[in-house]
Amino acid sequence: MRTTKTKAHGLVLRAPTTTLVLALLAALLLAGTALAGGHEGIGKSARPGMSTAKAPKGSIVTTMPTFTWSKAAGAAKYELRVYEGSTPLLKKTGITRLSWKSTEVLPLNVTLTWKVRAGNARGSGAWSKSLPFKIVPSLAIGAPAFGGVVAYILQSGDAGYDANEQHGLIAATADQGTFIRWAVPDYQSTAVPGGTGTAIGTGSANTDKIIAQNGAGSTYAAGLARAYTSGVYSDWYLPSKDELNKLCAHRVAIGGFASTVAYASSSELNAKVVWIQSFAYGVQDGSYKYPTYRVRAVRTF
Repeated sequence: MRTTKTKAHGLVLRAPTTTLVLALLAALLLAGTALAGGHEGIGKSARPGMSTAKAPKGSIVTTMPTFTWSKAAGAAKYELRVYEGSTPLLKKTGITRLSWKSTEVLPLNVTLTWKVRAGNARGSGAWSKSLPFKIVPSLAIGAPAFGGVVAYILQSGDAGYDANEQHGLIAATADQGTFIRWAVPDYQSTAVPGGTGTAIGTGSANTDKIIAQNGAGSTYAAGLARAYTSGVYSDWYLPSKDELNKLCAHRVAIGGFASTVAYASSSELNAKVVWIQSFAYGVQDGSYKYPTYRVRAVRTF
C-alpha cells in the first residue's frame, strides 16, 4: 500500500500502512476470542450447585420411599438415581420439586444407595454425596434386630420420630451388670457437668457426660453400658429415665430382666441422687449414687 502525506494544522498525517492494518485486525480478532471465552466461562459458572440428599437413610420400612433433598442454587430440575452396589435400580429425571416418591417397589434387606443432582439450561451440576439405606420389614417390640431386641418404637411427638422411617430403641439381650454403682467414689456427691436429660433421646448424651466426669473404665453404670458390644454394634449407652421406663413397660416382650434389684438410668435428680426403676413394680424413684444397681444397655435404630 502506498504511503501518502498530508498536512493538517501543522502536523504530518500518514495513511495507514499494510502492517498497521494487519496489526489492528489481529488485535480485534484476539479481543473477540477473549470475549467469546468470557461468555463461555459465564455459561459454565451458571450451571447449578450441588444438592444434599436428606432421606431416606438408615433403616426404613416402606418399599416405595419418598426421596427428599436440599435446593441447589440455579436449579431448574433434578435427576435421581438408586443403586444396589454398582447396579442401577432406578433413574428419574425432570423432577421439578425437592422430593419424589418412588413408583417402583425396591428390594428388602439389602443396602441401597441413592444420589441426586440438579440441572438447568447450562447443564448438570455435581452429584450429591450418596446416602445409604435399607428397607426392612416393619419391626415389632420384642423382635430381635440390630444387635439386640426392639424395646420401643418412636411415636409422634418423640424426638427423632419420622413418619416415613421406623426408629426406636434396641435393648441388649441381657443385663451387663448386677451390682454396679452409678458413679466412682470421687463423684458420688457431685453433679455431672452440663447436667443430664430425662427424655427419650437423651441417654447417649448423658452417658458421654458421665464418662467424661468419671473417666475410662467399666466399674460404674455408664462406663459399663458404653463398653458393651454386640456384633458390629458398639454404640450402646445407659438409658435415660424415660428410656428406662419404656424398657420396663415392655419388659416381658424384651425378656431377661430381674425383679429383685432396681435398674439405673443415666438421669440425675440432683448432685447426689439419680433416677432408678424397680422392674418388679414399674416404679421410678430417686436413689443415691453409691448403692449398686443393675444395668441394661440400649442403642437407637
